[in-house]
Amino acid sequence: MKHLTTLAFVGLSVASLWMPGISSAQTAEGEAAAPTATAPEAAPAPAPPADFEPGRRGRVDVGMGYSTLTGGNSNWNDQFVRGHIGLKPGTTLNWDLSSQRHFDERGTVGALSLTHTLSPWWYMSVGASAGSADFQNKYRGDIAIYRKWTDTQQWVTGLALMKSASRDGVHRDTGVTASVAYYSTNAWVAEGGVVYNKSNPGAVDGFRGFAALTLGTEKQHYFTARIDHGKEGYLPTGAIADSGNHVGFQSTELSLQWRQWLAKDWGYVVGGQFYRNPYYNRKGLSAALFFDF
Repeated sequence: MKHLTTLAFVGLSVASLWMPGISSAQTAEGEAAAPTATAPEAAPAPAPPADFEPGRRGRVDVGMGYSTLTGGNSNWNDQFVRGHIGLKPGTTLNWDLSSQRHFDERGTVGALSLTHTLSPWWYMSVGASAGSADFQNKYRGDIAIYRKWTDTQQWVTGLALMKSASRDGVHRDTGVTASVAYYSTNAWVAEGGVVYNKSNPGAVDGFRGFAALTLGTEKQHYFTARIDHGKEGYLPTGAIADSGNHVGFQSTELSLQWRQWLAKDWGYVVGGQFYRNPYYNRKGLSAALFFDF
C-alpha cells in the first residue's frame, strides 16, 4: 500500500491537518453574541498508515492564505509552516504552526499528532493543539483508530474522538467522527463520513457530513476536492451576525487543492475555499511551496 499511503498524506493535508490544529470549518465559525464559542469540527481525513515512502522521510509546506468575508467582517490572513516526518517505520509525526489574523485579532496555533501502526490491519493517531487567540481553541485533543479491510486493504474505516475548550473558560466541545475511505489502484482515493458534535453551554447537538476525492500520482500532481455540510453550535468571538440567535445553524464549506511537483523533491500547492452560513460568506485562496526530504 505504498502508493495508497502517499495519497492518504495528501488527504490529511487538505483536511487542514485535523490533528494539528483548528480545522478550516471551525475557524470559519464564530459567535458575536457569546464571549467565544467552538463550532462543530470539520471531519478529518483518515490518518495514513505510518509507513516510510521510498526515498522520502518527510515533507514541509511553507505558505500563506487570504480570505474575504461578507456581513461587515474583516478579511483574514494566515501564514503557516506544516509537515510530517517519519520517526521510524510505523510511526509518523505531523506538525503545524500557523499565525492567523481573523475577526480583527491575531493569534498563533500550534499542534502535534502522532500516527502509529499497531498491526498490518490497525493503526491509530493521537494529537493535541493549542491557540492564543479568542477565535482559536485554548486546547484540543484527538484520538482515532483505523481498520483496513479486504485482502487488498483498500477499504479503511475510522472512528475518532475530539475534545476542545475555548479560551473564555465556558465553551467546550466533544465530537465523534465515523469515516470510510477507499484507496483505488487507479490513482484516486474517495472518503466520506459523519460527525456528531455536542457544544456547551446549552448542550447544542450538531451533525455534519463530508465527502472528499483525491486524484493523482506521487511526484507528479494531486488534485483534491472536499465538501462539508451540516449544523454548527456557535459562531466564534469577533464574528458579526446581525440577526438570529447564532446557535444551531447550518453551514457549508467547499475546498479545492492542487499539489504540483516541479522537480523530484519540491513544488507548489494552491487552494481555494468557500464557506457560507446564514450570517456571512467567506472566499479564500492559499499558496505554499513544499519540500520533500
